[in-house]
Amino acid sequence: MHPFTPRPTVRRLAKSSLVLMALGGLSLGCTDDPKVEPPPPNPQTLCSGTFSDGTSIDVANPQPLGDVPLPEQSFCDFHTFAWNQFLYLTQTVQDPNDPVFPTKPRFLSYAPWYNMLQPNGAAAPGAFPGGATTLQVGKLDNKQAGGGQDELIDVSGNTVLYDIRFNAPMYDFIVGQNYFTQADYYAFCQPTDPGQPFTACGNTEQLWLPWGSGTPTSMGSMGSVEVKTAWRQFPANDCPASQMYCAGSGLGLIALHIAQKTPTHGEWVWASFEHLGNTPDCAAGSSTPIAPQSPLGTPWALFDPAKVPASVMETKTCGVTAANPQCNLDPHVGTSGFQQVNVCRTDALPAGGASAANCAVVGSSTQDPNANSGGNVSCLNATLRPKLAGVWQNYQLIGTLWTKGTQPPDQDFWISLFQSAKPGLPEKTAVGFPNLANSALETYLQIGSTAYDPNAPGLSNANKAGCFGCHNPAAQDSDTDLSHFPSKFNDFQSPRVPAEP
Repeated sequence: MHPFTPRPTVRRLAKSSLVLMALGGLSLGCTDDPKVEPPPPNPQTLCSGTFSDGTSIDVANPQPLGDVPLPEQSFCDFHTFAWNQFLYLTQTVQDPNDPVFPTKPRFLSYAPWYNMLQPNGAAAPGAFPGGATTLQVGKLDNKQAGGGQDELIDVSGNTVLYDIRFNAPMYDFIVGQNYFTQADYYAFCQPTDPGQPFTACGNTEQLWLPWGSGTPTSMGSMGSVEVKTAWRQFPANDCPASQMYCAGSGLGLIALHIAQKTPTHGEWVWASFEHLGNTPDCAAGSSTPIAPQSPLGTPWALFDPAKVPASVMETKTCGVTAANPQCNLDPHVGTSGFQQVNVCRTDALPAGGASAANCAVVGSSTQDPNANSGGNVSCLNATLRPKLAGVWQNYQLIGTLWTKGTQPPDQDFWISLFQSAKPGLPEKTAVGFPNLANSALETYLQIGSTAYDPNAPGLSNANKAGCFGCHNPAAQDSDTDLSHFPSKFNDFQSPRVPAEP
């Protein structure tokens, strides 16, 4: 074949063009190229409750999502997804498994850890949720994550308590696969040193928790969901029910973590919410500055203005480093006691609420790798909170975390900065809020808080604070597939909170 055979065709086209030009551009009504339609405009012009696929949050009747809507999955989509799931999980439901408080938010109808997990030798728990779902003080946890095994004491001198719950897909998998006792889980994991926490499993086969059936065209069923919550104690049974959700009169919800595994995010999507009255921000110029009272006009739960230097209130800045230790300090007293320390949030949201700058939807870039995530969360909070009824308008999203791109739910990977390299496996990058930490759930693991740094030097707050510091894909005796559910087995031998009389 001669390499120049197309040339005569080119000359004929050129002649035809000249004829058309001579006829004054007369169209002959035929063309070789189909009309190219311009791409539709992106419906997500602002990060205020609409996804990039054109769907929006239904505040009055939120529906559960099995995944962050495809195909784009913009950064704003993840924060919008977080708010949608919060609204769904806090919807009021009637729970037939709670004889004490049957009218409750949906997440409290999920299986508490002590229903799903059982002591060695126990029979398998029953169908989800495995028994009564009533919040039981005697089975809550008083220890935070991290090497310090710290407690958090509120301004009234009471210890903050923690609960963790699992949805039906995760519960059914753990129980159905016989991983509900430590002996059964260890038989699968084969830990190399069972006496030490975070010991690697000898079994190289990975345990993959359910991820649901969300698809690009149908959001399908939800995959595994863990909900961890923080509760203030009100010993006088005077929980302020007009300001926060109260479980009875003695416990008030101050923080809520949502972790959901999805078909396109095997690293899970992490979202964290806090009560507006918890803590101010550590630095001036942010959304919740240091002030004598919280934005609700109430005393702060975890910050006492009377116990900080006057300069803190004047400058609206509370130091968290060894050079200027004023907030987020070591709470330990002696060998086993704890004291109240003033808490502030280091990874603060920008001021301005639903300003144009905060609501702008931008792409990830070298200059802004997290694509205006802080501003977008501020915009969503300012837009959605006023639409809520009752106490739920007093809670705000403080951040969302995932890894850039997609990650298959049944394949191993590693997250740069937070974990050691795994040759031959995908390297992922934490984005959104890479150092996400809740001031009531991970008080002492906040980015930049180096005056007290319980996980240093390996996971120092200087640069490695955040969920992925502790939650990683490595299969261990106390965690697997980024879930720490196996760590709760130890509570059967050493309860974190004494049982109620």
